[in-house]
Amino acid sequence: MATLVGFAAGARGPLIAAVLLAVGATVLELLPVYVVYRLVDDLVAGGGGASGYYVWAVVALVAIVLRFVLFGLSTAVSHRAAFRLLYDLRVAMARHLARLPLGFFSNRRSGEVKKVMVDDAERLEGFLAHGIPDIVSSVAVWIGVTIWLFVLDWRMALASIVVVPIAFACLSSAMRRVSGQMAEYQKADARMNGSVVEYVNGMPVVKVFDRTGESFTETREAVEDYARLETDYAKQFVPLGSAFYTVIVSSLAVIAPVGIWLQATGRIDLTTLLFFFLVGAAYGRPLMTLFNQASQFAQYTSGGALIGQILGAPELPDTGERVELDGYDVELRDVRFAYDGRDVLHGVSFTARTGQVTALVGPSGAGKTTIARLIPRFADVDDGAVLLGGVDVRAIGVDQLMETISFVFQDTFLFHDTIADNIRLGKPSATDADVEAAARAARVHDFVSALPDGYATTVGERGSTLSGGEKQRIAIARAILKDSPVVILDEATAFADPENESAIQEAVGELVRGKTLLVIAHRLSTVVHAERILVVDDGRVVESGRHDELVARGGAYARLWEDYDRAQSIVLHAGERSR
Repeated sequence: MATLVGFAAGARGPLIAAVLLAVGATVLELLPVYVVYRLVDDLVAGGGGASGYYVWAVVALVAIVLRFVLFGLSTAVSHRAAFRLLYDLRVAMARHLARLPLGFFSNRRSGEVKKVMVDDAERLEGFLAHGIPDIVSSVAVWIGVTIWLFVLDWRMALASIVVVPIAFACLSSAMRRVSGQMAEYQKADARMNGSVVEYVNGMPVVKVFDRTGESFTETREAVEDYARLETDYAKQFVPLGSAFYTVIVSSLAVIAPVGIWLQATGRIDLTTLLFFFLVGAAYGRPLMTLFNQASQFAQYTSGGALIGQILGAPELPDTGERVELDGYDVELRDVRFAYDGRDVLHGVSFTARTGQVTALVGPSGAGKTTIARLIPRFADVDDGAVLLGGVDVRAIGVDQLMETISFVFQDTFLFHDTIADNIRLGKPSATDADVEAAARAARVHDFVSALPDGYATTVGERGSTLSGGEKQRIAIARAILKDSPVVILDEATAFADPENESAIQEAVGELVRGKTLLVIAHRLSTVVHAERILVVDDGRVVESGRHDELVARGGAYARLWEDYDRAQSIVLHAGERSR
């Protein structure tokens, strides 16, 4: 929460102004009541005239108008401050998430992170925009009214407030009964968000395998658990919570008999009695407002804690320094890395030279992608070192490192934006001509030009309107536009059909000319001409050499090549049906 207090510090001035305006608006709400009290007093006393009544009517009208003006200003100021804080908070979270190691996300669903950034942040906005002004103004007015009541008549004041401790005793008991459920509620809420987002993202699989929402076990159970917790919460809270709402507005039930008895015995005048009927009857309203905000405070606190967890998650250390590199060779020295306590890499060492293609091949789960992702510091090594241009990547500022390395993922991600803007992500300042030149080099231009909207075509969420090969070529165009001296490709032809594979290979040729290229290859045919092939197995480099050398050696690579060659010759066909 201390982190959030730091963000709120910048909004302190506007929030104080909003609180003062809200207090003024609430005080003005009481002024018409005071006007009625004075008019009744004049009538009972037999004094006053029509002109006096008109004056009080104007005072009441002005108070009503000013009350709405002040309330509107308070709302505008508090919302402006809250929206500004919300903007700063979400931007800070987005920037922080971009600098966290990928391990932070591996055990979290995207829906859980979405809940924190959208739902929990939104609750904080509601608390800042409404909660703080309402709470402070309610407390201020309640204290002021209480003093006013005691000044007029301490006996009637006691009659007005006697229900308050009873009401809050009910409320305190209700809150104690549900206080232990909030953590479980937040956990169930996060689980449900994550499961629903996952279910929607996996809709093609759900439809193909005819798995309806009702039969999709994880989502159904997540929703049912959330509904059960909501129901249990209500069952625990409603009886005593309802008693609070009932008792807090029942002060008139005490004021009436006490006031009538005092008036009948001559201990209170009629005007004062009528005033307590007017003001005392509404005595609990500020407290109800206070409770309505306080009842949400557990959610505000819990949501703030989750935001604090994200903002407090340790980033990869960043020196922020721009250092001089001795070329762009990439070297791994005895690199060891563990993931979730499981050793993944065991003393990996090699050098990828500038102007050469260095390929990583091996069975699935061997550690190829982990090796590639350690180079741009998606995570840091546990032991050993990754060097770029002779400098440990941990000593290079993140901005410089990201400028130096381009990474084309196998699972290409495109934003729900135009093709031009998805390519321009590689260089935000690029002109339309630069974008088109990169697209031509990536063999993208022809198919994009054939689209009705050309480069202005929106690709849909995650590029859903394009084929896998088309998305991959757009990702290559993005990397060409970035023009980084080090390029890492995670199987650039993974989604290409035979017709497009050659186009992608040509695009890769344009991308890597004169650069340091590291390729993760599953199709061995794509790296037969690589200057160096590294065979990775069980987190170790077990062989190194050119294609012909490795095949002739008869080792691990030769077996991979034999399996690959055999797979290429397999023809799938349907068996005959028995008659």
